[in-house]
Amino acid sequence: MPITRSAALASSARPERIRRMAIVGGRLEDNNRAVYREMRRLAGGKILILPTASSEPVEVGEETKAAFESHGFSVEVAPVYAENASQSAYDPTILERVNSIGSVYFTGGDQSNILHALRQNGKDTPLLRAIRQSFKAGGLLAGSSAGAAIMSKAMIVGGTSFEAIVHGVVDDPEQSGLLVGDGLGFFPHGLVDQHFIKRGRLARLIVAMAHAKQKRGFGIDENTALLVDGDEARICGEYGAFFVDMRQADIDNEAGQFAQVRVSYLDDGDRIDLKSYAMKPAEHKRRVRKSEIAYRAPVRSQRNAFGAYAIYDLIARLVLGEQPSYASDSLHALDPKSGAGARVDIERVRRSSRCLIATPADGLRMTAINLRASIVKQTFDPATISKWELRSARSFGMDLNERSRLILLGSSPVYFESADQREIVELIGEGPVGVFAAASAEARRTAEEHVDFFKRNGVEAIDLGITIDNVEYAERNPEILDKIASMRSIFMCGGNQIRLVETLLHRGEESAVLRAIASAYAHGATLIASSGAVSAVSGVMIAGGTTYEALRFGVASDLGHQGLVIQEGVGLLASGIADQNIMTARRLGRLLVACTEENERFGIGVCEESAVIATKSGQELTAVGRYGFVTIETDPSQRETANSRFMARNVKLNMYGPGDCVNLHSGHVERSADAQTIKPVFDDLIDDLLREGIDLNMLERTGRDPAARHAVKIRLHRENDLTAMIDVECAREEKD
Repeated sequence: MPITRSAALASSARPERIRRMAIVGGRLEDNNRAVYREMRRLAGGKILILPTASSEPVEVGEETKAAFESHGFSVEVAPVYAENASQSAYDPTILERVNSIGSVYFTGGDQSNILHALRQNGKDTPLLRAIRQSFKAGGLLAGSSAGAAIMSKAMIVGGTSFEAIVHGVVDDPEQSGLLVGDGLGFFPHGLVDQHFIKRGRLARLIVAMAHAKQKRGFGIDENTALLVDGDEARICGEYGAFFVDMRQADIDNEAGQFAQVRVSYLDDGDRIDLKSYAMKPAEHKRRVRKSEIAYRAPVRSQRNAFGAYAIYDLIARLVLGEQPSYASDSLHALDPKSGAGARVDIERVRRSSRCLIATPADGLRMTAINLRASIVKQTFDPATISKWELRSARSFGMDLNERSRLILLGSSPVYFESADQREIVELIGEGPVGVFAAASAEARRTAEEHVDFFKRNGVEAIDLGITIDNVEYAERNPEILDKIASMRSIFMCGGNQIRLVETLLHRGEESAVLRAIASAYAHGATLIASSGAVSAVSGVMIAGGTTYEALRFGVASDLGHQGLVIQEGVGLLASGIADQNIMTARRLGRLLVACTEENERFGIGVCEESAVIATKSGQELTAVGRYGFVTIETDPSQRETANSRFMARNVKLNMYGPGDCVNLHSGHVERSADAQTIKPVFDDLIDDLLREGIDLNMLERTGRDPAARHAVKIRLHRENDLTAMIDVECAREEKD
């Protein structure tokens, strides 16, 4: 058959190469086989590492090389660093390796380092031109964290969601606000943000999109990749990615109002058509069955809207919520000191939104398409803030009785010395005391132990007998619920705080048992939380992690990862985040990080053999027992949880000994304790924190260079024996 002219032209035409990308949201774990496997496929098994963003490029380059090699890659590292970029970006040897290998991976760190290295004097360097050429020729272009931020035309340089809403976009990095600059423009489909769910970045992406006039945005979470293969993108990884569509948004930048924003959450296996932007859920996803409906009313938690996983958890409620009665919900962010705040509303829209789930062995996977979001800047006056704080405990609309007390015990009174035991028993009163041992792995034995303890001290006590295994039965038993609601005191034993919360927030929903406890509390009952139960009664619960892990790795998604694990608590304490065993477990630092990451103003650390009596919805705190408690007060304008570093400045630490009382709202303090007696306790707490890092004051005294990079840098100023101001800075783990 003769060859036609049209066929000849078609055969001689050069086909359009498929563009390949892997945009990783940060913290790419070495064992994430799925993401590495896909990158190896897209790169043809070869890749060149550019550790340019890192402050330790040599070490990070070698670590990243080893990780890729463990997944079967042929790997080289290009020695392009911030300090040598004026030469290395022009080095013919490096250019040749880009051309030869064809695929490039940018590590995490500071995205500005990449920009300054690859674009000099306002122009693309030869190295950037070589990377663009390899990308056009079909090579893989990949990056994690800072390496992901550079991919879009506009780039978020710094700032939090709270700063973005309250202060807007700013030009000066010393000012509070959102910094937006120019990226490298490899990804033409919208603005990219990373560490998205973990760091609560929905608001900052929306504000940045409005500023940069970008209609679409992609927020990718940690250990998760957006894999681009031609005209299709696929989500692959531990969590997922947000797709934000602002084509129909109603925006008022000056007022800080962003309404009618379409938000979708896409999970592992979900796809996006990059021509039509149609979303395609994974084939195994299905609609929620009636038996799987878990939520029927808005969340009562006062969790910070921009805290770790807060928006994700809110969307999960709507996905598993009863329709149409529960179709919308909201969260707030508030700085009580300044009165600045924001409200985030998420809504399932009838006939437009589509919510699907899968239930594999490793837990729930969900897809939520075309939800409607709005974010509004708010300003609260002092009176409103006070009322809001007092309402934020779980009292189900009932005003707390003046007698209502919440007692936080830093350790179990069973192990207190006899004099301190008597003091705690006297606080609790004559009973009857309902013992609630659901946090314990041996609930019956633990309950018996505490019932015997109270009886030995002349107090009537009964085992309520409720555990995670029988709470469903208890919820349907009016006799049990009435008994709980009528108790004069309820004692929550220590143990695993996660088990306790999963009992009271059974299957994620407020149980009837929790409502009965809250009813008793509202009507004047004394609630006592011991040891691990102390963390659980906060609205934001510290569920795991050491101080070092909290400082170096930030918030982790679960106990399987290094870092600070934050989950929703039961919310009976409204005044801040509480932690226990603060002395022997060296937990002051992790409490500080938790407050900073969750934008909580106050942290309360209860010492062993000590108690905090919380009244007025937790606003007024009194110390009893042997040692007392410490408070942490953060400054919202002096917080930063950037991609590669953590910073909290002007953090105030106060120690309160037996008899001391503080009102967190007014700041009024009444001192009864002997300062010289409790000063050594405060000294030890601070010394333990300093051992986790480097004291900058000590560096200066000894003449060492304080600019030298250390894992943790701490600057301490003692205002008096019981008050200190502290600055904490540390490099976050950069290996991607």
